[in-house]
Amino acid sequence: MSKFMRLIVFFDIPTKTKKDRRCAYSFRKFLLNDGYCMLQYSVYVRVCNGMDAVRKHEGRLNENLPETGSVRMLVL
Repeated sequence: MSKFMRLIVFFDIPTKTKKDRRCAYSFRKFLLNDGYCMLQYSVYVRVCNGMDAVRKHEGRLNENLPETGSVRMLVL
């Protein structure tokens, strides 16, 4: 039996330059397209059906990390 889990992503991406803002926008767009909902401006959450789904989305997150900034993931 799999358990529903929450995957929370916290991030701090610089937005000083035009390139930084584009990068931050792309990362937010990826999160929304991947099924995350915004809790706060830099905090997004999605529901996963078990650890297999968490690992899948962790891999997708790693593939789409921004060039600069800090991104953290918490699984509940």
